[in-house]
Amino acid sequence: MPLLRSVTAALEKLPPARVVPLGLVVGLAVSGALGASVARAVPSAMPADTMAVDDVKPGMKGYGLTVFSGTQPEKFGIEVISTLRNFRPNQDLILIKTAGHPRIDAARTVAGMSGSPIYLDGKMIGAYAYGWMFGSEAIAGVTPIKSMLDELARPVPRAILPPPGGAPLPAASLGSPVKPAHHARAFSGRAEGYDLGAHAQQLATRSATSLAAPAGTPLARASTPLLVGGLGDSAFKVATELLAPMGLDLVQAGGASGGKQDPNAPTRYVDGGAIGVELVRGDVSAMGLGTVTRVSGDKLLAFGHPMMNGGIESLPTAVGRVHWILATQNRSFKIGEAARSLGALVNDRQAAIVVDSSAKAPTFPVRVEIAGVPGAPHPVWNMEVAHDQFMAPAFTAMAIGSAVETTTSERRDMTWRATSKLTVGKFGTITLHDFGAGNGNPLGADDFVRGRLVRAVGALLNNPWEPVTIERIDTKIEVTFARETYALRGTRLIDAEVDAGQPVRIRLDLQPYQGKVESRVIEVKVPAELAGREVEIELAPGYDVERPLPTPDSVAELVSQLPSQSFDPESIVATFKLRENGAAYHGKLASRLPPGALDTLRPSTQSDAPETFAAQVQTAIPIGRFLVGRDSVRVSVRSILR
Repeated sequence: MPLLRSVTAALEKLPPARVVPLGLVVGLAVSGALGASVARAVPSAMPADTMAVDDVKPGMKGYGLTVFSGTQPEKFGIEVISTLRNFRPNQDLILIKTAGHPRIDAARTVAGMSGSPIYLDGKMIGAYAYGWMFGSEAIAGVTPIKSMLDELARPVPRAILPPPGGAPLPAASLGSPVKPAHHARAFSGRAEGYDLGAHAQQLATRSATSLAAPAGTPLARASTPLLVGGLGDSAFKVATELLAPMGLDLVQAGGASGGKQDPNAPTRYVDGGAIGVELVRGDVSAMGLGTVTRVSGDKLLAFGHPMMNGGIESLPTAVGRVHWILATQNRSFKIGEAARSLGALVNDRQAAIVVDSSAKAPTFPVRVEIAGVPGAPHPVWNMEVAHDQFMAPAFTAMAIGSAVETTTSERRDMTWRATSKLTVGKFGTITLHDFGAGNGNPLGADDFVRGRLVRAVGALLNNPWEPVTIERIDTKIEVTFARETYALRGTRLIDAEVDAGQPVRIRLDLQPYQGKVESRVIEVKVPAELAGREVEIELAPGYDVERPLPTPDSVAELVSQLPSQSFDPESIVATFKLRENGAAYHGKLASRLPPGALDTLRPSTQSDAPETFAAQVQTAIPIGRFLVGRDSVRVSVRSILR
């Protein structure tokens, strides 16, 4: 195979270049093998102050603990109805009636009470965790404490670490890091093709079974009220679309005064106290609210059901404060906020979440500055976002989108240009540009969900090679209240024929949003090898044309590609398609191959063959505005006379 060896050798010697990635997006296998061996989980022993399910009988009366207002737990009465065996796999459910507190009597089933410890004869039997939708009685389901203690005893696999950054989780229970794609919330697909909407759909599909009520029961699924503050209307809508299918019920609530901590808040967790899982905090906030079931040293159990059933986690937690229990005909819920950030969620399982109050989960700051809006009362926004493979890109989009939506809430034509500095541990700072123009609709989170910054954050955190730390994001958005766009109304060749190697002159008819049509002549050089052919030149907006990029083989290659995945957004790109083919191999590019090389590069006995692609020549011409529309022209190229 001399041709294959010579071409492959040539590819290896070439400097890094770019090629259009080929092939379908393929899923990243989520392996059940966790790498290094772990100790076998030992079923938890029943402490003396707990009661086994078999000892719980119908008619027994007791009490529960939860926070109705503020931070201190209060008692409410309960009576056992019965026990549902194998309600979940290897997990029973104790049915109870609740009463004895004015808010319970009014609200019946309450989201946010999940995790409230339930006691009979002074012994804990489990956690208030499930309820019935539209129920006319205050009936709830209790997750047995034995099932929850089993989750607390579950060892953390040594092969898994939370994302790096912040203070590490206790070294005693953790070992060497593995590829980030092993996490339950990893994106299934190529990192460079990351898409937040597709990621959300994948996670919703994965979590649907574990969060749905058993078939044939009217039980509400195990959901967690996600209390959000500082989100504008479009950001709240996007948050609902992304997170509700994952079992999170969004509730508009407060955000603890822009993320400020209460100096008078409790400094530790207590049984029956409110606990929140913070996904973003600061000028924009989102916190899943529940109740602490049982504190055991630095660890605690809460919720009595999963939050998102993600397994090993590293999400910030906080002591919660409850303002009120809002009674509704559907399902009542607690309204509250974070009072003091403390600890990290380290395990998210069927029967409970496990929190380590001594750990600190990684977060990264996001700063947004908005210019061009005279008199804006709050042009600078600051948030901290959880360093999570899905939550980080999702709340980056929502936080920035909400800040812009609030600051630029004008029903006027608008053009915006966002420049983001994304600082990545070990790899430096990437500069990314997002942009857009509107017709009287304010900017919002939708404009950023598909943006380059969010795609870059998702690509980095879901890369298959090594853990990556996002250190910070600084975004500056320049706003002008005019629609700075051109519509491409037509194109015409100045010369029907040109000599090979000479420029083709093309007249563009550009229609601004307001005003007369403008004509502009651009020149596109014709490659010499096109002599004697009639060729088509495709014309398209720069933001809509992918640059030829190789499929990355490392985080370093991915970082180098992210700023230049497409052309200057305020340009028009002319593309010639060539007859030849090119190939990329291990990050190197051969733009054209000799005849017959393509067949040679696809041997039946070798799987690690170079990627092949249709060769093309692309030329970007700046036009100073965002172009809408596409067109093409055909030109005859005269042969070169010798």
